[in-house]
Amino acid sequence: MVLLSPARLAIAILLVLGLVGALGIRSEAGLPTSVLERILHLDAGMTAPQDRLLAPLSRDVQGHVQLLGTDDLGRNLALRLAVALGTSLAIASTGALVALGIGTGIGTAAGLAGGRGDAWLMRATEVTAAIPAVLLTMVLVAVLRSWGDGVVFAAMGLLFWQPVARLVRARVLRLRNEPYFEAARAIGAPPWHRIRRHLLPGLWPTVLTAGALLLPRLILLESLLAYLGVSTSPHSFGRIIAGVTATLTPLSPSWWPVIVPCGILALFVLCLNVVLDDLDRRRSV
Repeated sequence: MVLLSPARLAIAILLVLGLVGALGIRSEAGLPTSVLERILHLDAGMTAPQDRLLAPLSRDVQGHVQLLGTDDLGRNLALRLAVALGTSLAIASTGALVALGIGTGIGTAAGLAGGRGDAWLMRATEVTAAIPAVLLTMVLVAVLRSWGDGVVFAAMGLLFWQPVARLVRARVLRLRNEPYFEAARAIGAPPWHRIRRHLLPGLWPTVLTAGALLLPRLILLESLLAYLGVSTSPHSFGRIIAGVTATLTPLSPSWWPVIVPCGILALFVLCLNVVLDDLDRRRSV
């Protein structure tokens, strides 16, 4: 019997969750426009008081099996989690792209400039890194929440680019001293040619790794914002958990509306970390 390695198992789980999340992404908040909802002819926000707090694998009044049960308003928990997964992936991925763009630009400029230019850019990076990013993100989203999810994207990208800039700068400093880069400079190759042909190909692995490391952090942050009620996403892991915990009592036996979302979120982040650790181990061998 051949057993999957932890990394391969994590990749398989990520592929499944990623596919479900991709099918659950909504184009407009509040409208059942995700592909999964269209296929099932259901709305993740549709309430059914007569089916409230059904346990996983229970049947509702119409005889349909509720795979993961229902929440306190009778909404399909599995469908809500699929949409929440799509929401978290969309927001975190977009925020990571913004952070990668800013961090890569500043880190590359600092590494190529050297001297005072490098020092000033790195001091500016350290100053911005001292800002409490989570608190400032909460303030920005709370103040500008009427602008929609774009505020969350921008806040995450604008406040979490500093680690990317440091990694990119360190990589650029190493690449600029490679023999092929020195040779291109010696024969008079223009700066943009040296960057495009000799710097960027060696820089992409570092940028992609930095983005992958940033993704779990942004997913958890988006869930935290939703749990605290400052995010505009109606379907998010944090919003689902907050909606149920507000109605639970010590005498309530309904554990699944809280445990299942927390478990799926933890599983997704854990699998991401396992895959990243495996990639780092393979690169260091």
